[in-house]
Parts: sequence; structure tokens; C-alpha cells
Amino acid sequence: MDIEQLFARMDPPPVAELLGWEFAGWDPERQEISVRFDGKPMFCNHGGVIQGGILTAMVDDTMGPAVLAASGGTRMCQSIDIHSHFLRPVLPGPVLVRARVIRLGQRIGFIEAELFDAGDRLCLKASSSANLAAL
Repeated sequence: MDIEQLFARMDPPPVAELLGWEFAGWDPERQEISVRFDGKPMFCNHGGVIQGGILTAMVDDTMGPAVLAASGGTRMCQSIDIHSHFLRPVLPGPVLVRARVIRLGQRIGFIEAELFDAGDRLCLKASSSANLAAL
């Protein structure tokens, strides 16, 4: 299955549209998806950097599609937990997230992600476990 076509056929959820979700690539060997986001100024806190919850939403909105891609479009997931480690602040601008499926079991999946700012600096690392469900 062509993963890019899979995402092109699907109607994105409203939150993906809000975040500016854009498919950027799939590496089947690494089980890794890349997604671009628009780090809008409206996402900033009073310090002028993108709020951590928004960054975690971007990571979450990449890890779910990673499961969908790794399963060939047959499984979706619901996060059980997400652990975000903030390494540096993110200014408004383009954001890239790469998420890798570590393991897909029968009912639980494990996913990791990294978020990069416009300068290609690693700003956030995350891990998640998720309930898996058939589409």
C-alpha cells in the first residue's frame, strides 16, 4: 500500500488542520513517519514560545499516523500515555516531527517521536504506549 495515498484519501481531523498537519514521508525500514506542522504565533505562551501542550499534540498527531502506516492502514491507536521531554523552546515557524513504531502487539503499541524546530534542532523527545484497534 502506498502510504502517501493512504493519508491523501483520509479526511484529516479538525485538530490536524489546526496544527497544519502535512505528510512529509514514510520510511518502511525504520517504521518511521515524518510530518510537518505550522507552528503558528497563536500557539505561543506569554514567553513567545510554542506552548508545550501544543508541541505534545503535534507529537501525538504523528505517533497515531505512524501506527496507521506501520500496519498498512489496518490499525489505529488511542494513546494510553505520552511522555514528553522538552529539550529546548520552539519559536513560531515550521516544525517537523518524526515518529517510529517500536513494537505493535495484539492490543498495545509502543511509539517514539522527536520534534525539530525550523533550525533542525531537536527540541522534544517523546514516547507513548497506545491501545490498538482495527479500522
